[in-house]
Amino acid sequence: MENGASSYLRFLDGDKSGFVDVVKEYKDGLTLFINTIIRDIHISEEAANEVFLKLYVKKPRYKNQYSFKTWLYTIGKNTAINYIKKYRKTSYASIDDLCYISDESDIESDYIKGEQNLLIHHTLRALKAEYSQVLYLVYFEELSNSEIANIMGKTSKQISDLIYCAKKALRAELERRNENGQI
Repeated sequence: MENGASSYLRFLDGDKSGFVDVVKEYKDGLTLFINTIIRDIHISEEAANEVFLKLYVKKPRYKNQYSFKTWLYTIGKNTAINYIKKYRKTSYASIDDLCYISDESDIESDYIKGEQNLLIHHTLRALKAEYSQVLYLVYFEELSNSEIANIMGKTSKQISDLIYCAKKALRAELERRNENGQI
C-alpha cells in the first residue's frame, strides 16, 4: 500500500500523525493542481486546505480501487469546481510570481530550476484550463493516463488525445512567447 494511503488509514485508526504525514506529502502538489483549475493561488491554497479539513472532520473512507493520490486529487478537483461556482461573480487579482525558497547548498541551480518552473507555470496558465490540468498531472505529478482519466472524469483515450493537443498548444505558446521576447 502506498505511503499516503497507509498514513491516511493510520489517521482513521486514531493516529493523528498519519494525517500530518498526508498533509506534508500532498499539500503543495494538491494546491498547484487545484490552481490549474481555479487560476488563483490564494483561493487554490484555501481550497486545498478545505480538502484536508474535509478529510480531518468527515473522515471519508478510502477504498483502494484507485491510488490514494488519484482519490485525493479527485476530491481536490470537486472542491475546486465548487470554489469556481462560489467565486464566479467575484473578480480577484492573480499573483504572477511564486517564490521558490531554497534551503539547499546549490542556490544558483535551485534558482534556475525555480525560474524554469515559474516559466512553465505561467505558460500553462495561458492554455485552456483542461490543457493545463492534464499537463500538470502528467509532468509535475507524474500520474498515469488512467489515474488522470479518473481525476478528470474522462477515458484513457480521451486523456491521450488531450495530452497530444495540450503539448501542441504548449509548444505554440512557448514559440509565441519566444517571438515576443517573453522568454
